[in-house]
Amino acid sequence: MIGVQLHPVDTWFFRSGVPFTADSAPQENIKSLFPPYPPTLVGALRAALARGRGWKGRENWTREIRDMLGDGPNDLGQVSIDGPFLLRDGQPLFPVPRHLLGVTEEDGWHPKALLRPGEPVQCDLGDEVRLPVVGGSYSEVEKLKTGDDQWLTAAGMTTTLRGGLPGKDEIVPSSRLWSWEARIGLERDTKKRTAKEGMLYSTQHIRPAAGVSLGARVSGLSKDWKSPLGDLVPLGGEGRLAGLVTWDANLGIDLLPGDVLRSGKVGVFALSPLDVDHDVYVGKAPIEELGGAHVVSACLDRPQRIGGWDSRPQSFGPLPIRSVLPPGSVLFCEMPDWERFEAMDLTGSGLVRIGSRTEWGFGLAVLGVWPN
Repeated sequence: MIGVQLHPVDTWFFRSGVPFTADSAPQENIKSLFPPYPPTLVGALRAALARGRGWKGRENWTREIRDMLGDGPNDLGQVSIDGPFLLRDGQPLFPVPRHLLGVTEEDGWHPKALLRPGEPVQCDLGDEVRLPVVGGSYSEVEKLKTGDDQWLTAAGMTTTLRGGLPGKDEIVPSSRLWSWEARIGLERDTKKRTAKEGMLYSTQHIRPAAGVSLGARVSGLSKDWKSPLGDLVPLGGEGRLAGLVTWDANLGIDLLPGDVLRSGKVGVFALSPLDVDHDVYVGKAPIEELGGAHVVSACLDRPQRIGGWDSRPQSFGPLPIRSVLPPGSVLFCEMPDWERFEAMDLTGSGLVRIGSRTEWGFGLAVLGVWPN
């Protein structure tokens, strides 16, 4: 595995699944995503690796490149890529899990309570439904809010995985990590060298703060392949550039020992988008990658809609949009078979991968306890 850190050269712009073509959607104040979705990062790194093998940027890949990097949006060949991870001074930050609640005060958002599965109830979702409830003794429940636009340090994530509340110094608001910049664009008529009538749009770019970058972990490359480190690569919309430097690829999370998880009750905390079937996260189907664990309760934000683009000349065009669970999602699971769980395939770092397209950066998660 090699660690790659992508530093911004200028602003960045990353699109969501919302159409951004003339006559199909409003063309004003379109906000950038940040961090981008995994396929955006995978595409940039894949292209950088191919250029290091002689690809000129337009022609079809050679057989050698296809054997290593795959062919098209459904085949990644022999490589596997984790990311993107938001980094500050080379240290990863993680979205605040959805079960961590707090209150907003003058100096920012403060963690105050954790959600956990409640007792079974009958509701419009069905019988014996275990909705999340606030644990602990915090009295002003009506003031609690999720940590939207807040990030946890690795130490804060470790504390949360163990059922504790992170300290204020382990919380970083988005406002300290990037800012917005308005940009105006237009389409030019190359023959007349003038602007095309009606082809005016405005976007909101991301300007990362000093020391803020994106991280990725690349596995499966043969030793004779040139690393892209030191290169400048296009990343995201408008061909904005990123500089590639080395990263130690250490997420810094202190993982729980196995005996802590032997209770058979495990929290799955998403570090990247989860591409899992609807029946899995509503508890109707098991998570096979976790030894057949069943979801009994969950803390989720609305699904993300992720599309993409097939840039091969023979199939040039947009990809179907799919719904995924965003990073920070929390699935509370029960393990019916501990021995099967112990025998499951954990990665070398103790993280787990669940769902589809894990080699593309989806489905990376870490295990924690149910809060008391």
